[in-house]
Amino acid sequence: MTDPARRAVAFSEPGSPASSFQHMRVSTQPVEEVVTRLKEKIVAADLWVLHEINPQMLLHRDGYDIGPARQILFFHPRLMWRLLAADSAALLEAPLKFAAIGLPEERTELRWLDPRQAFARYGSPALATLGEELAGICEGIVTGLGL
Repeated sequence: MTDPARRAVAFSEPGSPASSFQHMRVSTQPVEEVVTRLKEKIVAADLWVLHEINPQMLLHRDGYDIGPARQILFFHPRLMWRLLAADSAALLEAPLKFAAIGLPEERTELRWLDPRQAFARYGSPALATLGEELAGICEGIVTGLGL
């Protein structure tokens, strides 16, 4: 039962500009299952899962109720040294992140920023190459999920 003092917050529809810098896929599986499989695929891609953020739990602690949502942060030191050697200002682009957002009927929306665009904007050929590589890795992870 929901506490009447809690504030329920429904997820909004994504703004249309998001499609210009984000990718999105929808799964017919619940968030927890997508997150479990996603972390397995990240590790299988020889990357490190650095952290899992649970916005649902964090908001609940302050009196808000939202549907299931998770953020998975991932990267690898071999990528970080390349990033730092190319342009240390790009440190803000790492780690990469997937967001899993619960939809009605136990569906899950999986979102991630486009590393190709993020790294290309620095004007460094080395970062543009890294961004292309990371975009391919992210796409491979999601493809491996069967989404």
